[in-house]
Amino acid sequence: MIETGSVIVTGASRKIGIGSEVARRLATDGWSVFATYWRPYDETMTWGSAPEEAVALVDELRSLGAPRVGALEVDLADPAAAVAVFDAANAAVGSVRALINVHTFDPGGGLLDMTAEILDRHWAVNVRSTALLSREFAIRYDSSTGPGRIVNFVTGPPQRGSIAYATTKGAVHWMTLSAGAELAARGITVNAVDPGPNDTGWMSPQLLAQLNTEAPFGRVGRPSDTAALVAFLCSDDGGWISGQVLHSDGGWSSLRP
Repeated sequence: MIETGSVIVTGASRKIGIGSEVARRLATDGWSVFATYWRPYDETMTWGSAPEEAVALVDELRSLGAPRVGALEVDLADPAAAVAVFDAANAAVGSVRALINVHTFDPGGGLLDMTAEILDRHWAVNVRSTALLSREFAIRYDSSTGPGRIVNFVTGPPQRGSIAYATTKGAVHWMTLSAGAELAARGITVNAVDPGPNDTGWMSPQLLAQLNTEAPFGRVGRPSDTAALVAFLCSDDGGWISGQVLHSDGGWSSLRP
């Protein structure tokens, strides 16, 4: 297999998560993959933490054909995390030419639940870390490795009970557009993906059944659906698309006002 380049995929801690599936798809396309994860966040969520999954992903990516693989457990809320991630990635997989920001912080909570601490944590993880990782990528990007790619993750219209998450993902939406305009001169495309409702283990059986009934195609999204779009945006064929927010949601956006 011809090596495609090296990519960082953040938020790849769970076997059935979008981050892990994106890493798998890029590995099969010949990318060397460096993944980040943060198990203490998973431990606070309903799905819990399975420590072995993030570690096992490294071996799985090798078996799928990734020329080089690495991983780092890191709290991206730390302002120094971006430099640490790229230092570790450069050592493990070489010069990075694609950055996929899948990581997120979303414990839920409406306006009346908000505190300064909760808002600050959302901002630090969802917005500041994405900006600092993108900045570090742009500074270190070597055009001789191939065209540069940044793919962020956003969400659809805000829903009740997730105001801090929706607000910070809205910031990533507009960051994507601005960064796309700025980094084009460096040969870097910047896009964002809205995966819509995705079956990654967070839905109750009742909610999953309801959303499958409401979905235009009769099912919610799968991580592989989103990973296919990310792979396209990272490919040479995706090189003319930049500054865009793309809805990989099976038509959910068509149901919105």
